[in-house]
Amino acid sequence: MRFPAKKYKRPTIHLTALIDIVFLLLIFFLLASSFVDQQGIQILIPEVSSESKDLLPDITVQIDQDGIFYYNGIDIGDQALYYKLEERFKASKVHRLAIRADRRVEYGKIVQVIDIAKSAGAKDFLLVNQQSLQE
Repeated sequence: MRFPAKKYKRPTIHLTALIDIVFLLLIFFLLASSFVDQQGIQILIPEVSSESKDLLPDITVQIDQDGIFYYNGIDIGDQALYYKLEERFKASKVHRLAIRADRRVEYGKIVQVIDIAKSAGAKDFLLVNQQSLQE
């Protein structure tokens, strides 16, 4: 008894479905990713030659050339900064603060922010420089 020869059917890849899946993955990763948001305050950040591997924390205080403190882009006084930082550190496990200060700011203003942050519960501080922003 002879069996009929099987016709070999070539497998096909449906490119339309594949393209749809890749497009959906692209949209998902674009929506799920986060981007570093730099505030619109004009600050000249000091430059350094050494490399820093620290990641910038999400809690940042900025000091402009006139010595005014900014938290989330809004100028804020000493007491209000203390309460905002205290509230933020209580809600977060990370007690690290990044300080972005203009290079023309008096050293005393930076120490004042560090003192306020320490009393609010900060454990670590990161002084932002031009090298750490380029990473």
